[in-house]
Amino acid sequence: MEKILEQLYKGELYLYSTFQTTIEDFKMNRDKAFVSYSSFLEKLPDNFKEEFVQLIDTHLDLLPYELEQNFIEGFRIGARMMTEVFQSPISEEPA
Repeated sequence: MEKILEQLYKGELYLYSTFQTTIEDFKMNRDKAFVSYSSFLEKLPDNFKEEFVQLIDTHLDLLPYELEQNFIEGFRIGARMMTEVFQSPISEEPA
């Protein structure tokens, strides 16, 4: 197995496109939201349906930006944690 940095360099590591959430609460709430969305859409007069769909699509287009920022911040926190792991303790007591 290649090292992570080698995979990144070669463009072989792209988890974002293959990510599948396994959190059951997410799946359940996503399904509920879709049913609610569909139900609401059916109640709208025809002249508002397209506008509503565009509004929702515009909102959903923002989600990848939020996910990207959360990933970056999480990665930074992880990197800071690793730097702490490799630092000497502030006060070492003699053994």
